[in-house]
Amino acid sequence: MKKKFEIETTTIETKFGDFRFHCFSWGKHEEDNILVLQNENIKTVPLVRIQSACYTAEIFRSLDCDCHAQLSKSQQLIAEHGGYLIYMLCDGRGAGLLNKVRGLELGRLQGMDTSEAYKHLNIEQDPRSYSRVSEVLNHFTLKEINLLTNNPRKIDAIASSGIKVTRTPLEIESTRSSAPYLKTKALKMGHMLSEFLK
Repeated sequence: MKKKFEIETTTIETKFGDFRFHCFSWGKHEEDNILVLQNENIKTVPLVRIQSACYTAEIFRSLDCDCHAQLSKSQQLIAEHGGYLIYMLCDGRGAGLLNKVRGLELGRLQGMDTSEAYKHLNIEQDPRSYSRVSEVLNHFTLKEINLLTNNPRKIDAIASSGIKVTRTPLEIESTRSSAPYLKTKALKMGHMLSEFLK
Protein backbone atom coordinates (compact mmCIF):
# COMPACT_ATOMS: atom_id res chain seq x y z
CA MET A 1 0.00 0.00 0.00
CA LYS A 2 1.38 3.41 -1.01
CA LYS A 3 2.17 5.74 1.88
CA LYS A 4 0.09 8.89 2.15
CA PHE A 5 3.09 11.00 3.14
CA GLU A 6 6.61 11.82 2.01
CA ILE A 7 9.46 11.70 4.51
CA GLU A 8 12.93 13.26 4.54
CA THR A 9 15.48 12.64 7.28
CA THR A 10 18.73 14.16 8.54
CA THR A 11 20.59 14.44 11.85
CA ILE A 12 20.65 17.61 13.93
CA GLU A 13 22.75 18.59 16.94
CA THR A 14 20.87 20.21 19.83
CA LYS A 15 21.78 21.36 23.30
CA PHE A 16 20.30 18.08 24.58
CA GLY A 17 22.26 15.92 22.14
CA ASP A 18 22.03 14.63 18.59
CA PHE A 19 18.70 13.47 17.14
CA ARG A 20 17.52 11.97 13.89
CA PHE A 21 15.25 14.66 12.48
CA HIS A 22 12.36 13.56 10.27
CA CYS A 23 9.92 15.68 8.29
CA PHE A 24 6.70 13.86 7.37
CA SER A 25 4.76 15.75 4.70
CA TRP A 26 1.16 15.24 3.56
CA GLY A 27 0.98 18.34 1.34
CA LYS A 28 2.44 21.66 0.25
CA HIS A 29 1.52 23.71 3.31
CA GLU A 30 3.60 23.86 6.49
CA GLU A 31 0.58 22.70 8.49
CA ASP A 32 0.69 19.47 6.48
CA ASN A 33 4.06 18.57 8.00
CA ILE A 34 4.79 16.70 11.21
CA LEU A 35 8.32 16.95 12.60
CA VAL A 36 9.92 14.17 14.62
CA LEU A 37 13.04 14.12 16.76
CA GLN A 38 14.17 10.52 17.27
CA ASN A 39 16.66 9.12 19.77
CA GLU A 40 17.13 5.46 18.89
CA ASN A 41 18.90 4.61 22.17
CA ILE A 42 15.73 3.25 23.72
CA LYS A 43 16.25 1.28 26.91
CA THR A 44 12.75 -0.15 27.39
CA VAL A 45 9.42 1.18 26.12
CA PRO A 46 10.03 4.38 24.14
CA LEU A 47 9.04 7.76 25.51
CA VAL A 48 6.83 9.70 23.10
CA ARG A 49 5.83 13.33 23.32
CA ILE A 50 3.17 14.72 20.98
CA GLN A 51 3.31 18.50 21.04
CA SER A 52 1.43 21.08 19.01
CA ALA A 53 3.08 24.33 18.03
CA CYS A 54 2.81 27.27 20.40
CA TYR A 55 4.60 30.06 18.60
CA THR A 56 3.96 32.67 21.28
CA ALA A 57 5.76 30.60 23.93
CA GLU A 58 8.25 28.62 21.86
CA ILE A 59 9.47 31.49 19.68
CA PHE A 60 8.65 34.65 21.61
CA ARG A 61 8.78 33.11 25.12
CA SER A 62 5.43 34.40 26.34
CA LEU A 63 4.87 33.51 29.98
CA ASP A 64 1.15 32.65 30.04
CA CYS A 65 1.47 28.90 29.36
CA ASP A 66 3.82 25.96 29.97
CA CYS A 67 4.36 25.00 26.31
CA HIS A 68 8.00 26.01 26.01
CA ALA A 69 8.88 24.31 29.29
CA GLN A 70 7.05 21.13 28.24
CA LEU A 71 8.88 21.05 24.92
CA SER A 72 12.29 21.48 26.54
CA LYS A 73 11.59 18.94 29.26
CA SER A 74 10.35 16.40 26.71
CA GLN A 75 13.41 16.84 24.53
CA GLN A 76 15.66 16.42 27.56
CA LEU A 77 13.89 13.24 28.73
CA ILE A 78 13.92 11.72 25.24
CA ALA A 79 17.62 12.54 24.90
CA GLU A 80 18.23 10.67 28.17
CA HIS A 81 15.92 7.68 27.72
CA GLY A 82 15.28 7.35 24.00
CA GLY A 83 12.09 7.85 22.06
CA TYR A 84 10.29 10.30 19.80
CA LEU A 85 9.24 13.93 20.02
CA ILE A 86 6.40 14.40 17.54
CA TYR A 87 5.72 18.04 16.71
CA MET A 88 2.48 19.09 15.02
CA LEU A 89 2.54 22.43 13.18
CA CYS A 90 -0.92 23.49 14.33
CA ASP A 91 -1.12 26.36 16.80
CA GLY A 92 -4.10 27.22 18.97
CA ARG A 93 -4.75 23.52 19.70
CA GLY A 94 -5.55 23.10 16.03
CA ALA A 95 -7.82 26.16 15.76
CA GLY A 96 -5.12 28.19 14.02
CA LEU A 97 -2.95 31.10 15.02
CA LEU A 98 -5.48 33.76 13.96
CA ASN A 99 -8.15 32.29 16.24
CA LYS A 100 -5.62 31.89 19.03
CA VAL A 101 -4.79 35.61 18.85
CA ARG A 102 -8.51 36.44 18.85
CA GLY A 103 -8.89 34.33 21.99
CA LEU A 104 -5.91 35.95 23.68
CA GLU A 105 -7.37 39.40 22.98
CA LEU A 106 -10.73 38.39 24.46
CA GLY A 107 -8.83 37.32 27.54
CA ARG A 108 -6.96 40.61 27.72
CA LEU A 109 -9.97 42.86 27.15
CA GLN A 110 -12.83 40.88 28.68
CA GLY A 111 -11.12 38.58 31.17
CA MET A 112 -12.22 35.39 29.41
CA ASP A 113 -10.22 32.24 29.98
CA THR A 114 -9.22 30.07 27.01
CA SER A 115 -12.30 27.88 27.26
CA GLU A 116 -14.69 30.83 27.42
CA ALA A 117 -12.95 32.62 24.55
CA TYR A 118 -13.16 29.61 22.24
CA LYS A 119 -16.84 29.15 23.07
CA HIS A 120 -17.43 32.85 22.34
CA LEU A 121 -15.71 32.40 18.96
CA ASN A 122 -17.72 29.21 18.23
CA ILE A 123 -14.53 27.13 18.09
CA GLU A 124 -14.09 23.64 19.48
CA GLN A 125 -11.93 23.71 22.59
CA ASP A 126 -9.54 21.16 21.13
CA PRO A 127 -10.20 20.41 17.44
CA ARG A 128 -6.92 18.55 16.85
CA SER A 129 -6.91 15.25 15.00
CA TYR A 130 -4.21 12.71 15.78
CA SER A 131 -4.72 10.45 12.75
CA ARG A 132 -1.48 11.58 11.14
CA VAL A 133 0.37 11.11 14.42
CA SER A 134 -0.86 7.52 14.42
CA GLU A 135 0.53 7.12 10.89
CA VAL A 136 3.90 8.39 12.13
CA LEU A 137 3.88 5.97 15.06
CA ASN A 138 2.99 3.11 12.72
CA HIS A 139 5.85 4.12 10.43
CA PHE A 140 8.22 3.48 13.34
CA THR A 141 6.35 0.19 14.06
CA LEU A 142 5.62 1.22 17.64
CA LYS A 143 3.28 -1.16 19.46
CA GLU A 144 3.70 0.25 22.97
CA ILE A 145 4.70 3.71 24.20
CA ASN A 146 5.09 5.77 27.35
CA LEU A 147 3.26 8.95 26.39
CA LEU A 148 4.49 12.18 27.98
CA THR A 149 1.19 13.98 28.47
CA ASN A 150 -1.42 15.39 30.82
CA ASN A 151 -4.12 15.33 28.15
CA PRO A 152 -6.53 12.37 28.21
CA ARG A 153 -7.62 13.09 24.61
CA LYS A 154 -4.12 12.27 23.37
CA ILE A 155 -4.10 9.00 25.30
CA ASP A 156 -7.50 7.97 23.93
CA ALA A 157 -6.63 8.98 20.35
CA ILE A 158 -3.41 6.99 20.22
CA ALA A 159 -4.82 4.01 22.10
CA SER A 160 -7.73 3.87 19.65
CA SER A 161 -5.21 3.24 16.84
CA GLY A 162 -4.18 -0.02 18.50
CA ILE A 163 -1.03 1.14 20.28
CA LYS A 164 -0.65 0.32 23.98
CA VAL A 165 -0.30 3.62 25.84
CA THR A 166 0.99 4.23 29.35
CA ARG A 167 0.89 7.80 30.58
CA THR A 168 4.04 9.45 31.88
CA PRO A 169 3.06 12.79 33.48
CA LEU A 170 4.63 15.98 32.13
CA GLU A 171 3.57 18.51 34.73
CA ILE A 172 5.31 21.88 34.89
CA GLU A 173 4.84 23.85 38.12
CA SER A 174 2.72 26.90 37.46
CA THR A 175 3.94 30.46 37.72
CA ARG A 176 1.92 33.57 38.50
CA SER A 177 1.56 34.14 34.76
CA SER A 178 0.74 30.57 33.71
CA ALA A 179 -1.52 29.52 36.60
CA PRO A 180 -4.82 30.84 35.12
CA TYR A 181 -4.25 28.99 31.83
CA LEU A 182 -3.22 25.74 33.52
CA LYS A 183 -6.13 25.92 35.94
CA THR A 184 -8.52 26.26 32.98
CA LYS A 185 -6.96 23.24 31.30
CA ALA A 186 -7.38 21.20 34.46
CA LEU A 187 -10.88 22.26 35.52
CA LYS A 188 -12.56 22.85 32.15
CA MET A 189 -10.66 20.63 29.71
CA GLY A 190 -9.90 17.57 31.82
CA HIS A 191 -6.13 17.78 31.82
CA MET A 192 -4.49 15.74 34.56
CA LEU A 193 -2.69 18.50 36.45
CA SER A 194 -2.37 17.49 40.09
CA GLU A 195 -1.56 21.03 41.20
CA PHE A 196 -5.14 22.08 40.42
CA LEU A 197 -7.01 18.84 41.13
CA LYS A 198 -6.25 18.44 44.83
